[in-house]
Amino acid sequence: MVDFSNPMFWVATVAKVIALGLGAFIVYLAFKGYKRNSSKPLLYAAFGFALITLGTITEGILYVLVQTDFLIATATGTIVIILGFISIIFSIYTTK
Repeated sequence: MVDFSNPMFWVATVAKVIALGLGAFIVYLAFKGYKRNSSKPLLYAAFGFALITLGTITEGILYVLVQTDFLIATATGTIVIILGFISIIFSIYTTK
């Protein structure tokens, strides 16, 4: 059960919202670079950052809104982040 009166809940929520905003901005910039240069690696990087951003909020969504077990929510968020890192690594080693 989530304790909404706990100040740390709100600190974590604000931190996740800031991470979501910054991640969305990075995805926007990378996608804009892809469109400008028609660079496939930038598209993969944008996708990777989108997954990392999604992964950072997945845990909170699953735990607070869907009320899944904390470890399941954490594992799911981490798996999404790992897929994002793989996409970014792929973008680094991919040529046009």
